[in-house]
Amino acid sequence: MSRQILLIDDSATMREILKVYLMGRGFSFIDCPGAARALEILASQHVDLVIADINMPKMDGLTFVKALRAHVQPSVRGVPVILVTGDRAEDLKSRGREAGANGFLQKPLSSEKLMQLVDELLPNR
Repeated sequence: MSRQILLIDDSATMREILKVYLMGRGFSFIDCPGAARALEILASQHVDLVIADINMPKMDGLTFVKALRAHVQPSVRGVPVILVTGDRAEDLKSRGREAGANGFLQKPLSSEKLMQLVDELLPNR
């Protein structure tokens, strides 16, 4: 059974780039342009990993992670999250960890760093 990754980014291009980097691993993907919709998806479908942009309209990635970690369903609260950003603010990584993110990647993305982090969060592939 393939593992399912939820990709949350308001940029369809960024979601496609992530898929290209990860598709050789046999993952299945759920595309989501916004964090509020992603919370609905997580409540109704099994997801093994979330990769979310920090800078999104309406609900940003930090707010999303906080909402995820406070979710009523334990299976949703425990899903690992990688946050991605192009923002260079020095405190974003620590703010992401404080919110409950498991990993952090800076854009432009390195496929090697992405795969290393995915392997750490989804062992035994």
